[in-house]
Amino acid sequence: MSRSARQKSATGLYHVMLRGADRRILFADDEDCLAFLRALKAARDRSHCAVYAYCLMGNHVHLLLREGEEALGQFMKRLGVAYVSYYNTKYELLGHLFQDRFRSEGIETDAYFLDVLRYICQNPVQAGLTKSIWDYRWLGCSEIKDANGILDSIREYTSLSADELRTFVAEPCQEIHLEDDGGKRLTDSEAIARLCKAVNCSTVQEIGGWPENRKNEAIRIGLAAGISIRQLSRLTGIGKNIIERATKS
Repeated sequence: MSRSARQKSATGLYHVMLRGADRRILFADDEDCLAFLRALKAARDRSHCAVYAYCLMGNHVHLLLREGEEALGQFMKRLGVAYVSYYNTKYELLGHLFQDRFRSEGIETDAYFLDVLRYICQNPVQAGLTKSIWDYRWLGCSEIKDANGILDSIREYTSLSADELRTFVAEPCQEIHLEDDGGKRLTDSEAIARLCKAVNCSTVQEIGGWPENRKNEAIRIGLAAGISIRQLSRLTGIGKNIIERATKS
């Protein structure tokens, strides 16, 4: 079966997700993360694209970028080849590291751009890797978190100050974006089974009656398991505002 054509963004802006083949771990240690960021910077400089955010997540990567002189596919190929060469040499491996085809979504408005920025920033928190966006080393967000000095300015897309951006990226996302489940939303039965197993309950409805600390922890586990705020609220009966507060506690 032939692949469908990748949707072209009129703005040149994209949210990209790159995954390890068969969910293989891409970054076993800090050295691997640094090597990927060096490859990202080199590919950016070579293609003259703009990179606004990144998040390295063990077996996948999120990027927010704008095409430059090279098309998105050529840029991603350049990045992938450089990192695979490093990885296979270090671990004495051969063959593919990444899933054959990266996933992407075009970004057509400033509002959606900012929501993607927020989504990428929140990934390590939702996955349970950190309690704070600011404590996660392998996250970069233009204007507010760029320890490795490879990000471009987002000033043409927002007038928010650095302090306002920090507040903004900590607030709940308004849209559904690319996820590490391959973009497939969980059915209600899948979400219920996953949540019951993760938090050890008989029914998801009982979670709403738990003590606050236990309930909040169950909410965070559910979100990290790939259940959206909207679906979690509908299945458990817990208000969306309560779920949103739990992500910040």
